[in-house]
This record gives sequence, structure tokens and C-alpha cells, in this order.
Amino acid sequence: MRGADVGEDRHPRATRARLEVELRQIFCQLEADGRLSPESHPRVLGLVDRFGAFLQRAYRVDCLGDVTLEQARAFVTSSSADGRRPSVATMRLRRSTLRFLFRTARELGLVAGDPTVDLALPSRTNEAARPLTDLEVQRCRRAALEDLTSTRLAVPWALGEATARTAEIPHLRVGDLDLGVGRVWIHGSSNTEARWGSLTPWGVAQLERHLRDHPPARDDASLTYRGSVNPESRRAHSSQAIRETLRRAGLTTDPYVRPASLASWAGRQVLSATGRIDRAARALGIRSLDGAAQLIGWDWTATADDNAHG
Repeated sequence: MRGADVGEDRHPRATRARLEVELRQIFCQLEADGRLSPESHPRVLGLVDRFGAFLQRAYRVDCLGDVTLEQARAFVTSSSADGRRPSVATMRLRRSTLRFLFRTARELGLVAGDPTVDLALPSRTNEAARPLTDLEVQRCRRAALEDLTSTRLAVPWALGEATARTAEIPHLRVGDLDLGVGRVWIHGSSNTEARWGSLTPWGVAQLERHLRDHPPARDDASLTYRGSVNPESRRAHSSQAIRETLRRAGLTTDPYVRPASLASWAGRQVLSATGRIDRAARALGIRSLDGAAQLIGWDWTATADDNAHG
């Protein structure tokens, strides 16, 4: 190697080495204390890894302690590979990951502060998913049954009607079903509590068809996928199944219709049947009454007529 090459490359290599050592220390700490759930583990570590590459490529940052507010903001608001601007939800996920990163770095004595403390982002109120209507759910049921020889879309949709989220659906097993009384045990996630979910009559029929067409060898067999894949892939599979059903039903042109719209509809059903937001919160596995009201689009300060037409 020529001497000029060594001299020109010395700083970039030193930058990579120091920053990568710090990130490796953080990764090891997170692995050791187990504070990341199986669902969030690959996503958080993937974002941290991308942040390190971003710092090296764009700013030649030598260590985490040198990161500025503007550099953190540039990463949080950066466009995706296809040039699209990130959604508010994506930016908030990136910011919360960076705050988690710098909190761990402070615990390890690698940094003294957090450049994201003053990193303000737009409110995500305008991005809330709205509940599906009963007619839209009927359309989605028909869309999920377009291929009557497969239950690939019908089973995730049936479980979603019972309030299971895309982070919960991959973990549901044959043994979690109690079809005799129309319910499924939902194990919960980092954001939701474990609970019994009430299956709709349509959902019971689809799950019975699934078990009849695909007899399980064991009670711990998955309801929605076969084979062994990582948790992030399983979650993506469930989310894609719900999204595909919404697309087939012609609902994805509405920016407020998302996979969460199905759980929002299910929570609305409980509220309509009982008139109690605490019952809806419990059915959804949500720890906060305000959180449940927000998910199902119910304004408890409004009149009954306002909510009925909202």
C-alpha cells in the first residue's frame, strides 16, 4: 500500500474503530441486561447500526460524545432509500431509539449528555388510524376469502377481529384457541397486556376451517405461519397479511386506514355493546383509558351524538 493511501485513510479508519467500539459496548450491554423485548430487539439494534453508519458516512464523527443536535435531527428526518420522506411515526421511532441509545451510553460512561433532548417533532395526532366501519369489515372478510383454498389472509384477519395486533398474532398457537366459547388467549406484547380475545362468529368459522384443512401436529403449532423465522419476520408477515386484505378490499387509498384500524374497530364493538371505555381498554389490552379512547377514536368529552357521527 502506498504511503499516501495510508495517510489519507488514517482518520476515517480511526473514526470507524472508536465509534464501532462504543456501539459494540452498547450492544453487549443490551444483550446482557435483556431490557429489549423479542419484538423490538432486531428493530432497535438495526436502527442503532444504521445511525452509526450514518454518522461515519455523512459527518466522520469520532465518537458518540461528539454527536450534535443537528446531526441527530438529520438522521431522524432522513429520507428512505427510495427517496420518500419518513412518516411522523417513523421519525418518532428513530428519536426514541436514539434516546434509548444515549441513555445506555450514559450508563456506560461513554457520554455525558443526550443531543436528542431538544429534538422536537410534529404531533402524530393527525396520523391516528381510524376505526373501520362494519361495512368495511364485511368487505375485508370477502377480500380475505378470495382464495377459498387458502387461509393465509383469513386467519390473521380473524385474530385481528379478536383485538390481536400484528405484534401479537405471530405468537398465537393452536393451544391458545377455545373455539367452544369463541375466544383466543392473546399473550400480549411490550405495549399490550395478556388477555382473552373474543372471536367473531366469522372468525370462529375461519379458524375451524383452517384447523380442518391443516390439522396441527401439536398444540404449540403456530396459527399463522410455518417454519422457524425470527420475530421481526413473523411480525412483518402478520402486518403484510392485514395490509394485503385492506388493499384487496380497496381501503388503502384512505391514509387513515391501517392495520391498527382493525383493532380500533374491535374496541369500538366492545364500547358499543357495554357503553364502558374500561371494558374496551381491557379487551384491547391497553393500560390507559385515554389510550384506549384514542385508539378507537372516542372522545369522552363529547356528547353521545358527536361520537356516534365522529
